[in-house]
Amino acid sequence: DAFIEVWEQGFKELANFKDANNHCQVSQDYKSASGFKLGSWVSVMRKRTGQLTPERIHRLDELGFVWDAFIAKWELGFKELANFKDVYSHCRVPTFYEADSGFKLGQWVSKRRQGKDQLTPERIQLLDDLGFVWDAFKEKWELGFKELANFKDVYSHCRVPNHYKTTAGFALGSWVHHQRKKKDQLTPELIQRLDDLGFVWDGST
Repeated sequence: DAFIEVWEQGFKELANFKDANNHCQVSQDYKSASGFKLGSWVSVMRKRTGQLTPERIHRLDELGFVWDAFIAKWELGFKELANFKDVYSHCRVPTFYEADSGFKLGQWVSKRRQGKDQLTPERIQLLDDLGFVWDAFKEKWELGFKELANFKDVYSHCRVPNHYKTTAGFALGSWVHHQRKKKDQLTPELIQRLDDLGFVWDGST
């Protein structure tokens, strides 16, 4: 029976996935090393629960199968974000960032920001505890300001060359140029903080 064969292969691939990742939250487009479309198989199992035998449902439950796709996506995203923080020590995920597993973490983070009012207080708290960045502009601005302050400590001025990057790889020259270009969009408080630091608004001087 072809269905039984595919089912057993899928179950085996899922068990291997869990051994490697300690969970069963497989992203929808995930393929195993052998080329098996495990993400698609998992989706089919969720849609066809009524066609599965009690024995198969039990085996999936024992493995830790996640029947609710929304919960699975949330759990997977949160795990990937926690992994990202372990590696980079922050939660500033670039918009187009993909995890090694193929999970589009940048998109997941963007959707959490846009749909914050749809999240439960418990999930908001979990993200806050992890150090989630709700306002990407503010976070980037604060990082740039901190790097500019460090630059001034070293060089005693704020005349940052256009293509200057910090040792951490932050494009400080571009950030400074952007502040000049978008000055009319900055709040008086941000302008004051830059002025107090000795920011150079005219890049030609």
